[in-house]
Amino acid sequence: MMSPRVRAFLGVWMPLILGGLVIALAANFLAATSAPTSDPAWPKGYSWDAWRAACAGGLVFVGVVLGISTLGRYQKAKAARAERGAKGPSLPPSNP
Repeated sequence: MMSPRVRAFLGVWMPLILGGLVIALAANFLAATSAPTSDPAWPKGYSWDAWRAACAGGLVFVGVVLGISTLGRYQKAKAARAERGAKGPSLPPSNP
């Protein structure tokens, strides 16, 4: 059985950390990549910058969705904790 601290970390902080890492990866991808000068595999009619921006935008979207869903989960848990606190403790006290 997991302790409440581990569950809180995995449920709230880990998705926020992963979302931040995904957004940082997207920013790095935008800043560090450049258009190929003469790549025969890249078709002439396609814009490298447009594809680069689309991929980075998708990564940022995933990062933001992770953050928003985590925020909602945190607010729901906080409300449940407040409701449980008003009714009294639902778990028996642990023995030291």
